[in-house]
Amino acid sequence: MTDRAPRPIVRLSGGRLVPLSAWDAEELAAFPDGMTFDMHPRNKRTLPLHRTYWQALTKAVEATGRWQSREALHTALKVRMGLVEPIYDLRGNVTGMQPHSTAFAAMDQGQFKAYFDGAMAALSEAVGYDVLAFLNE
Repeated sequence: MTDRAPRPIVRLSGGRLVPLSAWDAEELAAFPDGMTFDMHPRNKRTLPLHRTYWQALTKAVEATGRWQSREALHTALKVRMGLVEPIYDLRGNVTGMQPHSTAFAAMDQGQFKAYFDGAMAALSEAVGYDVLAFLNE
């Protein structure tokens, strides 16, 4: 069994739910009128924000030399932003922390945008300059 949500079959368009394909319309038509469903909103991640995040990390690493790599800085930011969970030993004692993933499958656009905003603010404060200033150049 997987924790993944089922594939999307409808889209909100003009205030109405519209099937994504003819096959999805047939699937929905098989249910009786009045049937209720659970819904999970999907807000796809965008590549531009993802690229901007990695560009900012790369530039901060190159400019400061504080971190071994942009991946090391990424881990530091996840820890700083509290995206961690405890690691337990077999006795139930906390032995460390493990950062959560920010992968496309792990965070939707809204979640990643909130993480991005906080991470960029924290990084800018840590290095003493606006790490997103390159966007204005």
